Amino acid sequence: MIRVAPLKYKADKSVVENWRVAMKTMDEMMQDIDAKKPKVYMPNKFKEMKEYNDTDGKVVVSKMELTPVAQAPEVPSLKVQNLNGSDYDVKNLTGGKLTLLLTCFKNSGFDNLAGWRQAFENALGEDNSMVQIVQLNIIEEWYVRLFPGMIRKGLRTKVPESQYGLTLVYYGECNEFRAAMDMTNTFVGYVQLVDAKGRVRWTAAGNITPEESTVMTLLTSKILAEISQKPRK
Repeated sequence: MIRVAPLKYKADKSVVENWRVAMKTMDEMMQDIDAKKPKVYMPNKFKEMKEYNDTDGKVVVSKMELTPVAQAPEVPSLKVQNLNGSDYDVKNLTGGKLTLLLTCFKNSGFDNLAGWRQAFENALGEDNSMVQIVQLNIIEEWYVRLFPGMIRKGLRTKVPESQYGLTLVYYGECNEFRAAMDMTNTFVGYVQLVDAKGRVRWTAAGNITPEESTVMTLLTSKILAEISQKPRK
């Protein structure tokens, strides 16, 4: 009896390689499309609380390098008041300086921010004219927003008087602002280095770690070096 060996198909290497290249190109195209989609923040407090607990508040993995200028988002417009009752737009507050922007939504986030402020001031001094620290307190709960005077008074007891001018309050939801700034968790405090042109170059969240303190100081120095560079003729 004659046995017929089963046919084996051997794919042409060029066909396989072309398929791989096509799939890689498709993946890159989809990533590019996703990157160009407008960011959207959809409130989900249960999901945010789980993320907060699962990560011990470190919902952002801070990078070791600055976001390149071409990819850095600009701080969007948000009308706020400081603790002295003056009106501002967060977008216009950089004023040609490097800004450490501290943002919180709840007391848990507020408590995260003190360590970052202290580390920044220790590294650069409290009177450095090239830098400033801006703290943004966003009050979203409708029942709390009914008592703005009480909120302001409470914050004034927690913040030194010297910081009243750059301690800001916003009452209401600001989902577009949150989406643009990648602030997707309500329970943590966010920390961002904003360059002199209002671009967010670095983001962290939660309580500060020694490693993050070192990285923040290094990256702050890099931004200051950019600011100090004379424009090319």
